[in-house]
Amino acid sequence: MSHFTAEEKTHFKEHGYVIKHDLLRQELIDNAIDVLWQHIEANRDNPDTWTNAGPSGNLPCSDHPDIIATLHDTPIYDHVGELAGKDKLTPPGRPLCKMNYPTGNDPEDWEAPPRGHLDGYITDGVASTFTVGATVNISDIKPRGGGFTVWPGTHLRVAEYFKTHSLLTGWDINRNEIPELADLPEPVECAGPPGTVVFWHHYMLHRAGINCQRDIRMAFVSRFNFKNLRQIQFDLPHDLWGQWEGLS
Repeated sequence: MSHFTAEEKTHFKEHGYVIKHDLLRQELIDNAIDVLWQHIEANRDNPDTWTNAGPSGNLPCSDHPDIIATLHDTPIYDHVGELAGKDKLTPPGRPLCKMNYPTGNDPEDWEAPPRGHLDGYITDGVASTFTVGATVNISDIKPRGGGFTVWPGTHLRVAEYFKTHSLLTGWDINRNEIPELADLPEPVECAGPPGTVVFWHHYMLHRAGINCQRDIRMAFVSRFNFKNLRQIQFDLPHDLWGQWEGLS
């Protein structure tokens, strides 16, 4: 059975992402949320404490069995395998636990984030790339609630840039120093109920949105690699889909 329609695969190729719903059982979601609250510096029963809460960064619970289950006991890896080729991917690892706390601003004052970034470029001259990402909504993420945000089609523009520039210059993209990527399309915030999953190309410019709702945005991010990624990563911009068994 195919997990994606032909239209969804075309959308992924053209826009760099595709959204699927209801991929996680409610039991898995509830168990994961219980674990997350053990690491959030706020009172679960008092929403007034959630604004600008913490800690920042990834919560240190990625190795908890109930967190791992949201990836290993779900069809997420099978979905990724249908796009990129399951036998070509390394086994699934552990999700990153990404919280986005309310800012306290009114939703009417919300503004779209100005710019996204590329993952894998946190140091100048280093490219730590991957193949495809999967961002999972663990909480009910409403519009303007800090949801995973993408800039559609930017994966194609980034690939064009890397055709004439080394992957090692990716840090310049994140510093907003590339004229070819100065004029970006309107971003899309991927709001949705728990169990919503965004599958996205690793060249996609993205970031968490600005959370002007009252709830904490709870999401997990997993990254998947071709087994031979380190050998082929410098060739991928020149043949963007050649290695993707489900899209080539």
